[in-house]
Amino acid sequence: MPNENRNGQPTYNIEEIDFFETIGKEYADRLLNAKIVKNYAKGDVIFRKDDVPNFIYLVHDGLVKVVTYLVDGREFVMATSPAGGIFGELEALGRSKPLFDVYALTNCEIWALDGKIVKDALGEDPLLTKDLLYYFLRRVAELENRVVGLTAISVASRLANTLLRLSTTEPSINISQHQLASMLPASREKVNRCLRLWERSRIVNLSPGLITITNPRALHSYTVC
Repeated sequence: MPNENRNGQPTYNIEEIDFFETIGKEYADRLLNAKIVKNYAKGDVIFRKDDVPNFIYLVHDGLVKVVTYLVDGREFVMATSPAGGIFGELEALGRSKPLFDVYALTNCEIWALDGKIVKDALGEDPLLTKDLLYYFLRRVAELENRVVGLTAISVASRLANTLLRLSTTEPSINISQHQLASMLPASREKVNRCLRLWERSRIVNLSPGLITITNPRALHSYTVC
């Protein structure tokens, strides 16, 4: 069941989303049939860590960032989720207190899925419980690998990886350099220095609040720096 963006191009396939593959078609259909559609403007708060974690969220259109905060108060972006991304499932099903806030990086359409549908089934379906346990272990491992990777590679490499990840559907990324810096994490000055170098090399084109990748192959070469 492919979904389409505003240009009519498919952006993701629900059947291929790891979470829905894990819970199976029956529970996936029940979640989707009861979905609540919400729309957010760029910069809006979608979810705060103080919110009661009752819902699992699917990014149907747009781009969101999942953030926590360092001990010195700086924002640290744990993940960015484009169309097809899922967040909040661990908190909704595990009854754990959220440790993150979620913001709209672009105008977004978010589907709120009632976590109670899956939670009620866990006590009656041992196979579902086992599959979700393995799913959550994979998610935790992915986050750990990302955090470790952020400390092991250069700013240029982290920036290139982030830009390529954000441009999977369109070459132009509507994002500020401050937002990019918080995703790496790195100083805005270092991010600006890389971007200016790449602009002179005709790898990217810069305009206020917008970065356009003009040579993705050259940008990809920086991901292994």
